[in-house]
Amino acid sequence: MLYIAFFVFVVVTAGLAVLAFENFLNDVSLSFIIWNTPPLPVGLMLLVSFLLGAAVLFLVAAASAMDDRRELKRLRWRVKELEGVIARAARAAPVASSALPMPGMAGSPPDISDMTTLH
Repeated sequence: MLYIAFFVFVVVTAGLAVLAFENFLNDVSLSFIIWNTPPLPVGLMLLVSFLLGAAVLFLVAAASAMDDRRELKRLRWRVKELEGVIARAARAAPVASSALPMPGMAGSPPDISDMTTLH
C-alpha cells in the first residue's frame, strides 16, 4: 500500500510541476470582493494553492492525530485499571480448575497400567 501511495504522490507532483512550468509565462490577476492581486504567473498561483492545500491537510491531520493520541492514552489507562481489578480478584479468590473429566469417567481416571494394548 505504501508503494501505491508513493507512486500516486510522484505522479501528482510531476503533473503539477509540468502544469506549473507550462503556464508560468501566462499572467493572470485575481479579484475577490474588494481585494485584487497584481498580475502573477498562473504556474506560481497553482504552486502556491497546492502548497496551501497541503498545509491545511497537514493541520487537519495533526489535529486528528492529537485527538487519537489523547483517546489512546485514556484507553491505556483504562486497560491498566481493569488489569489491576482482575489481579486483585485473582488474589482474593483463586479460580477453580476448569479441567473436566472425560464423559463416563467418575472421579479420577482409572489405572490402566495392567491392561493389554491392542496394536
